Amino acid sequence: MFLKRKYFICTLLVHALFVQPASSAQVKITVDDAVKTALANNREYKIAQIRAGEAKEQVTLAWNQLMPSIESEAALTRQHAENGFMSFSDGQADLRFVQLRFGINPGVFYNNLQISRNVYIMAEEEKRRIRNDIVYNVIRSYFDYLLSDEIVKLMKETVGMYEVNLKDVGNLYAKGSVPKYELLLAQVELKNREPGLLDAENNRRAALEIFNYNLGFDDNRYEPDSAVLDAEVKNVKSEGRDNQVDHLVQLALKNRPEVIQVTSKGRIADDAAERDSSYYLWPTFSVTGYYGYSKSDPNAIDTGMPVDLSAVTGDDRWHENWQVRVAATYRWNSLLPFDSAAGSKRIEESRSESAREELSAVKRMISISVKLSYNKLATSYLTIQSRRENVRTAVEGLRIARESYRAGIIRNSELLSAQLGLTTARTGYINALYSYYVSLAELKRLTCVEDDSVILEVE
Repeated sequence: MFLKRKYFICTLLVHALFVQPASSAQVKITVDDAVKTALANNREYKIAQIRAGEAKEQVTLAWNQLMPSIESEAALTRQHAENGFMSFSDGQADLRFVQLRFGINPGVFYNNLQISRNVYIMAEEEKRRIRNDIVYNVIRSYFDYLLSDEIVKLMKETVGMYEVNLKDVGNLYAKGSVPKYELLLAQVELKNREPGLLDAENNRRAALEIFNYNLGFDDNRYEPDSAVLDAEVKNVKSEGRDNQVDHLVQLALKNRPEVIQVTSKGRIADDAAERDSSYYLWPTFSVTGYYGYSKSDPNAIDTGMPVDLSAVTGDDRWHENWQVRVAATYRWNSLLPFDSAAGSKRIEESRSESAREELSAVKRMISISVKLSYNKLATSYLTIQSRRENVRTAVEGLRIARESYRAGIIRNSELLSAQLGLTTARTGYINALYSYYVSLAELKRLTCVEDDSVILEVE
């Protein structure tokens, strides 16, 4: 499975790098609409919905154990015996208009019902898990594209700055203000930036392919709307961080589908063990009965007696009859250690213990993931504030450096340093935005909450 997925991703990337889309105009789509589109098109999610429906039907089937079997029957029996009681009749015809059969072990019924309910819970949680993963993958690929698109814009601006720089150096060289070395250096710097732009454009194409794949399309139909980057990011409080992290951990341990699934798995094993115990803890109660008509086929034989004994089996007329039987059957052999029920019980007890260990590991992993994601979110928010101011400073520094260079106050290398400083500042700002939104999406997936205010404690 891993190799197939790896092969598919490689194929997708190759397609993105070397195959141009049929149309360069894509429809802008918001994050919310992208999530809705992906959920509507995802086949894995549809399969999970179908399986949840099947599991719900299993609950109904478990309840059907309380329903008796009601039927009608017509039977013809033929027989022959040389002597004895059966020799007085050649057979019998029966018409049973209503025939009822019902049998149940209360412990087996109850625990089978609980098993089916927990299977249904697991199916619903699997559907929710897949949904959470789809939402996270869509949001991540959404901002993957926006990040790559911003990097392309940044690289284009950087190349543009180096082109302007080359033009300025060329003019200064023509006037004899700078040596040829600076002109050659400006040409080399420009050429060094061009491959970076090509790589950034390839990365953007790949990100767009993967985004549309997550939406369920084979073509580049949609493009993320970059307007979300212009919105002010929501505040992440620095005070009371430990309390907030503990709160989110508790939410995650309560809501995560994996926790509920493993818990249900353990309950299924417990219920299965109780069901197997019910074979010797409880008798099986049964009720059978019928109402109908019977007609015998008497066989008159010579018994050497003056009385015709064939009449004891009945005459050849239809006679009304009915029967009711109530019983309680106890299965003693289930007490034996080598009985199948006892062996099955021991297996289920082992599975229950395994589920408890698995639950402990899952909870620990979720707890660590929540703490790491929240810390990353908080760090990203602080980085955004710092990088935003740093970008303003770098822009002003580049403006002063360009004017100083044209005035001959600084050298070309110092101007290039100022340009590199702006590029570094803007790259850091964009990466911080990306980290913020992806970390927020990851926390939503971990805690299974949709409202940002629950995570950010916004009033």
